[in-house]
Amino acid sequence: MPNARLLLALLICATPLVLFWDGLIVQGVISGVTAIGLVLIAGTLRPGETAFFLSIARPAAVLLAIPTAFIILQLLPLGILAHPIWKSAEAATGHRLTESISIDIGGGVLALGRYVTVVAIGFWSAAVAVDRQRAEWIQFALVIATGVMGVLVLLTPLDDANILGAKSASLEHMQAVNCISLGIIFALTGLLRTIERFETRRSSPDRSSKQLALAFILTAATVGVCVSALAVHAPKGAMIAAAYGAVTIAALVTVRRLGLGSWAVAGFAVAAVLLAAFLAANEPALRTKGIALAFADQAPPALVAMSQRILDDTPLLGVGAGAFSAIAPIYRDVNANTLPAYAPTTFATLAIELGRPALWLIILAAIGALIFLLRAALQRGRDSFYPIGGAAILITLALQSVMNAGLLGTATAILAAASFGLAWGQSKSRTAQQQ
Repeated sequence: MPNARLLLALLICATPLVLFWDGLIVQGVISGVTAIGLVLIAGTLRPGETAFFLSIARPAAVLLAIPTAFIILQLLPLGILAHPIWKSAEAATGHRLTESISIDIGGGVLALGRYVTVVAIGFWSAAVAVDRQRAEWIQFALVIATGVMGVLVLLTPLDDANILGAKSASLEHMQAVNCISLGIIFALTGLLRTIERFETRRSSPDRSSKQLALAFILTAATVGVCVSALAVHAPKGAMIAAAYGAVTIAALVTVRRLGLGSWAVAGFAVAAVLLAAFLAANEPALRTKGIALAFADQAPPALVAMSQRILDDTPLLGVGAGAFSAIAPIYRDVNANTLPAYAPTTFATLAIELGRPALWLIILAAIGALIFLLRAALQRGRDSFYPIGGAAILITLALQSVMNAGLLGTATAILAAASFGLAWGQSKSRTAQQQ
């Protein structure tokens, strides 16, 4: 188990490098590392931990299976449900072609592989996190990784159109913004952990006050670094998404401290939704575009316009996972020099590639996961800060998904998967027998 824990922590801490060198080779290496981690965790997890892990993993597996099912469906030769582009290709080539929903079978297979890898990282993290001490390793690794990203952004000479040495609409930029936003949530969760451990230090004589003080300084510094990086180099929407996550933490902590119960959480949720609806209603672009592209303020107008044309022509079941880059040349502007791999936002990319039914099922699954984490945050004991942080992360990522496509990048996906695994693994208390 120490090896599985250490390897996961190293993978998380390597995400600042992944941010700069994201590509097929790096993704292949990450898949290999994940496979090794799963083998290590399977061979070292104790029987009691295995039973506990399976009990919390089953509901997550059901939710995470939804995108997998749709991607596989798109790859099958379904004929009548196939994308119309195959008929055009057959007429042009004069040969019979295997027809499927996806217009890019290779891209779909790669997308499926990437998704399975991210899901595996989440389960790996959850299996490690069923033990409280191992969960703290993951928490600190997340804080360190995002803190380093925040420092890199602050130390890099940047201007309004250049972040991390890349164009403002690049995936690297969007990932940097998302990761730093998550860093605020990770660090605030770490602060809650430190405060809780300080309050209960008398029941744990081996817990050093000096270590708690160092942990507090580290997490507080990470909050400061990430907030500064967002304030200086990120769009306004990123600050709003991070603020929503931070307010979620504050609201849940207040509810727990005052013993207000689930009705208070529901009240906070309604207020948050009404505020988001009010802010969205004042967005001029929402009158001319759908929610998928209305908040893509940092994307080039030509890319937004092209994505809107693709979205308008997309069949109900999508064009296939990983196929945006394959269909983009048909809709490209004649003056465009490069073609992106994704639409300007995660929401738009999923709607185009997986189709609207899959997108709404994913949204429902995310809502189910949020309800699960909120319930766990109220029922959990002294480690409630893990599901609290998981709920805040989910809300932050949901808002970012309509602002940029950073969640589709490898670095953001690793951090999101590891943090969700941590929250899920600590969503329930283990009995003395399971420990």
